[in-house]
Amino acid sequence: MEVPLIAQTLQRLPHFGSLNADTLAEIAKCCRVRTLQAGETIFREGQRVSAFYIVRSGGVRLYRISSSGREQALHHKGPNQSFAEAALFSFGFYPAYASATESPTELIEVQGKSFLELFRSSDTLAGAMVGSLCQHLSSLVERVDELTTLQAGARLASHLLRIPMEATDGHLRIELPMSKKDLAAHLSMTPETLSRLLRQWRDKGILESAGSTLRLLEVGALEALADPD
Repeated sequence: MEVPLIAQTLQRLPHFGSLNADTLAEIAKCCRVRTLQAGETIFREGQRVSAFYIVRSGGVRLYRISSSGREQALHHKGPNQSFAEAALFSFGFYPAYASATESPTELIEVQGKSFLELFRSSDTLAGAMVGSLCQHLSSLVERVDELTTLQAGARLASHLLRIPMEATDGHLRIELPMSKKDLAAHLSMTPETLSRLLRQWRDKGILESAGSTLRLLEVGALEALADPD
């Protein structure tokens, strides 16, 4: 992918959107494009940080593996979302695993060494990266709050309402960005609990479920489930 096309993708990120064309072009020179298939590993926990990433198409899941071998989903990243910036600036090693969830998944890999050199010479870019890290921190705080204060049904409803929806046939359609197994792990519930909740909501006429597609019939009812107080 040529530098101008990479620069166009970079500009779609909220924290890079305000950068001028010259700065975007300089960042683009630090990048290369990687294409992966579902299940292919991007990096492993404990691996030395060499880059951060931007999803151009497809999806990526971030997860950790416990000493017992159990996977714990941390985040899911879709198009025009970035990940691993904090690791580049602070840890020195990736704190989790990352793998592609769709075939193909196209990533922009921002080479760490070149990017850090550019970062040190540009106050504008430094400000943009601070904004990016603050955004990630805010998302993390929101997730911790959700996991520690909400019951399973409220966690699921709140999560579904944050997924972009498409109006169709007088209702709203939600395409789950990850498998139901990964979604259950992401929300700290068992797959059985997730299936039971979706079945209960179907029986109450709140939504219909078919594979990774949800058809939302009663938005108000789902909003009430997300905020039981």
